[in-house]
Amino acid sequence: MSRPLIAALCGAAALVGCQKAAGPPPAAPIAANVAPANTAPAAQAPPDTDAADAKAFLQGLYDHYKSSQNNSFSPFGASETQVFDPGMIALLAADRKALQGELGEIDGDWLCDCQDFASLKATVAVQSATPTAAAATSDFVDVGMPGQGPRHAQFQLVKVNGAWRIHDIKSGDEGWLRATLTKEIKSLKAGGNAVSGPDEAP
Repeated sequence: MSRPLIAALCGAAALVGCQKAAGPPPAAPIAANVAPANTAPAAQAPPDTDAADAKAFLQGLYDHYKSSQNNSFSPFGASETQVFDPGMIALLAADRKALQGELGEIDGDWLCDCQDFASLKATVAVQSATPTAAAATSDFVDVGMPGQGPRHAQFQLVKVNGAWRIHDIKSGDEGWLRATLTKEIKSLKAGGNAVSGPDEAP
């Protein structure tokens, strides 16, 4: 083999060896301040404003019972439009008309389950709420009359012109007020007397 051919072959071999030894191309630079994929913070659930508003409404009613001094709040009288929905207000008016001045089932205040009070401390809880209706309870005690012990009431609330109102109430050992009044009115119209005893909601 001639020397020029040998030199050419050696040069080609050296070139191939150099190409095989070459490392991989450099990695592309990583852009700064780029957040990794799928790391966005999870969206938080919106607050349950319906339940919060229903609770605030009932708590506001019980705020009227913090002191009996100079208290003009009358949920079954002059203040009833602040408390009840139009259907309950109409039912209360029909009951008063049927009683003709006599004492009926409402012989006290169903909100406080009392005839008199000194200073109520109430805890309100909402069991369910939608934009138009809610179910709630209250547990309360008259800290000014400790001998009376704790009491409990249940409520069905409805939204009237954007404001919560009581659609029905069950207080202490009493039945639901709507059923009680409906039964009393029916009895009085039939010539009977005012009914007594708890009634369940229809």
